[in-house]
Amino acid sequence: MAEVGYSRRQALKAAGFSAAGLVAGSAFTSRGFAANPATTSISGSLEAWDWSDAPSVPGEQAQAEFYTKYFPSLYKDLHFRSTIFGYTDLLPKLTVAWRAGNLPDVARCAIQWSPQFVGSGQCAEITEEELGMPFSQFIPGALLSDRRNGASEGALYGIPSNNEVMFLLYNKSIFSKAGIDPNKPPATWADLVTYSKTIHDKTGAYGFGLCAQQTNGNTSYRFMPVAWACGGQIFDELSRKPTWRKVGLGGDGVVQALSLYHQMFNVDKSVQPSALSDNESDCETLFLDEKMAMVIDHPSFPQQVKQLKPDLDMGGAMLPIGPVRRAVVLGGSNFHIRATTKNKPAALALMKAYLAPYWNVRLGTGAGSEASTDAARASPEQATASKEMPFNDIVFQMLPYGVNVPLVTQGAQIWNTIVPAMIQQVLSGRSTPKEAATAAASQVTRMIAA
Repeated sequence: MAEVGYSRRQALKAAGFSAAGLVAGSAFTSRGFAANPATTSISGSLEAWDWSDAPSVPGEQAQAEFYTKYFPSLYKDLHFRSTIFGYTDLLPKLTVAWRAGNLPDVARCAIQWSPQFVGSGQCAEITEEELGMPFSQFIPGALLSDRRNGASEGALYGIPSNNEVMFLLYNKSIFSKAGIDPNKPPATWADLVTYSKTIHDKTGAYGFGLCAQQTNGNTSYRFMPVAWACGGQIFDELSRKPTWRKVGLGGDGVVQALSLYHQMFNVDKSVQPSALSDNESDCETLFLDEKMAMVIDHPSFPQQVKQLKPDLDMGGAMLPIGPVRRAVVLGGSNFHIRATTKNKPAALALMKAYLAPYWNVRLGTGAGSEASTDAARASPEQATASKEMPFNDIVFQMLPYGVNVPLVTQGAQIWNTIVPAMIQQVLSGRSTPKEAATAAASQVTRMIAA
């Protein structure tokens, strides 16, 4: 029988399952990846690392059930261990571990981390034959982060586990109190700035949830859609075939987006004064307490709101359009297999199990995002999940507007550090938008030239 390694987080969650949840879970396993005689012979050892930012209790339960119960049950001769880390914990630990050629054998990485491992040759190539699934099942843009140098074609060194885009969530009651039609969300980013000021002036609530925390991907996930909508870029990611060599961070579109942030924070003072240290969770708390009118978030959050405050009247909308386009980060995560693993068949089996429609939907929506394959998105499980998750239809509408994070080896540092630091320079009054954008562009230029 396979042995399962529990992290403290997994053990607590497993212990917290209700009897009803366990019964439901046992019924669900028959819908997962069906092991066949060729795969049930898998043996040896396999260690997997994953992450969670605890977006929902159902999401954590799904992860714990998959890693500690379902997958180990498929392969009785496999010694399997898994660990779930926090969102900010996995990247530094995996960087050190794989640099030394150590475990884990397979890891699920946030999409902005992938280029670091793919670009440095630390990930094994994965073929359609090995995966047992055509790559056409995945959104083409989502595959770019699994190729070296963010190429539009070529070998894949990872597989998307889930896709993620966000939408605008707002409090209809606060809109009404501010004299704004609750059925007319802001159409443009300029409208959003105006709405935010009106709401704060007339109700005292913060108009918009501004995330500007340092060294946190939440910040860039919310800022870059504004910059892209204004025509700004970090590199040339708005091109049909980006090269990832031309630095665009100092351009007018980024400056315009920084100016909008400056207007809300420093001039209108219509957003929370704690924005410099706030992330997604902080804004969610303020929204739930009805102290904030608008946030950018995943559909899993309004699902939680419905459970905790069923009378809170919410509205949802696509992210506003800018003078150039509408945009959203095409986020999500990828599975990568360590290039030096001694048990690639077992790692592939784990990925196949995760990509089975039932689990791909359950694990994807549980993480506040979407399944990664066409088969899963067209499945009865997805139809059921969409009915239970408010505004999930808006998320699907946003998918075509997805733009990739920086697909260079230094992408995680650019996304988590340089972009947030640029925003902080403006909000703290140390730099003008133009000065901050120019300095950030110079940093990126030096970084990729090194």
